[in-house]
Amino acid sequence: MSNSPDILPLLKEVGALKEGHFKLASGRHSGHYVQVAQLSQYPHRLMPHLAAVRPRLEALGKIDTVFFPAIGALPVGQLVGLSLEKRSIFAERNSENKMELRRGFEIREGENLLLVEDVITTGGTLHEIRAMAEAKNARILGVFCIINRSGSETWHGLPLVSLLQVQFPTYAPDEIPPELAAIPVYRPGTKQV
Repeated sequence: MSNSPDILPLLKEVGALKEGHFKLASGRHSGHYVQVAQLSQYPHRLMPHLAAVRPRLEALGKIDTVFFPAIGALPVGQLVGLSLEKRSIFAERNSENKMELRRGFEIREGENLLLVEDVITTGGTLHEIRAMAEAKNARILGVFCIINRSGSETWHGLPLVSLLQVQFPTYAPDEIPPELAAIPVYRPGTKQV
């Protein structure tokens, strides 16, 4: 897997790469967090990276629709859809914290989907939207994310394309090193853990 040139310096420049004590959506803890929204506020700076990765996404097959979860992946998914010139739809959490399609969006029987996330560590939210797609007999061609923290070039059998693959250590709640435990924990993101 190749990283997009200049993406790490850009993340640092826009303040997207954070250091501290973070509780991730997976429930694990980390001393690093990438707030992709800090990059997404500059779409003109992200678009050249998406244009550069377009051939790798098109190599996955004929994509009909870009499908992603709101909130964090919303600007990324929209920009990927724009870059690929494809329909873009998103799922959002209901009052019971479950993903659902609203706003008249629908997954069409047999269509080819590209799943999009901003950051993948374990891909918990992707499991939810994957199940939604598979329930409609859609074909998932692959996954795209800005930051791949998973340590793998695939995600549960699907090709995974990212702009940056990085592995910051993560810790279970009972494995947090003392130096990290000494820092107040911050829970970024919107998914309830």
